[in-house]
Amino acid sequence: MSIFNDRNDKSDGTKEENQRIKEVILSTGNINRSYVVRDVIFVAEKFETDLFDQAVDPNESLAGIKLKLQRMAHAYGANAVINCHFDHAHVTVEGKTCLEIFAYGTVVQFIQSTIGG
Repeated sequence: MSIFNDRNDKSDGTKEENQRIKEVILSTGNINRSYVVRDVIFVAEKFETDLFDQAVDPNESLAGIKLKLQRMAHAYGANAVINCHFDHAHVTVEGKTCLEIFAYGTVVQFIQSTIGG
C-alpha cells in the first residue's frame, strides 16, 4: 500500500482527468519526439521516513513527488516532463528522520511533424 494514496490520489477532477494526469510521461533524459518547451517546473516534499531502511521501497517514496510533477505538467496541457532531476536529503526534525525530496524538469507538449514536407 502506498504511503501517498491518501494525500495525492485525491483530486477534485474526474477519474478521466486523473487518468490523463497519470499518463503524463516523466523522463530523466530527452525523448525522441517533436515537442515545444512550455516551462521548467519545480516541486518539493518532506515526509517522515528513512530511505535507507530496508523495509522502505524507494519507488514508493518517490511516487508522491512524481505525481506532483505530472499534475503540474497536466495543468499546462502538456504531455511530458523531460530531463527530470531528483535530489533528496535526510533531516532530523524533533528526533524523527525525515526525507526531503526536490525535483525539477522541463515541461513539453508534443507536436505533429511531417517527414518530407
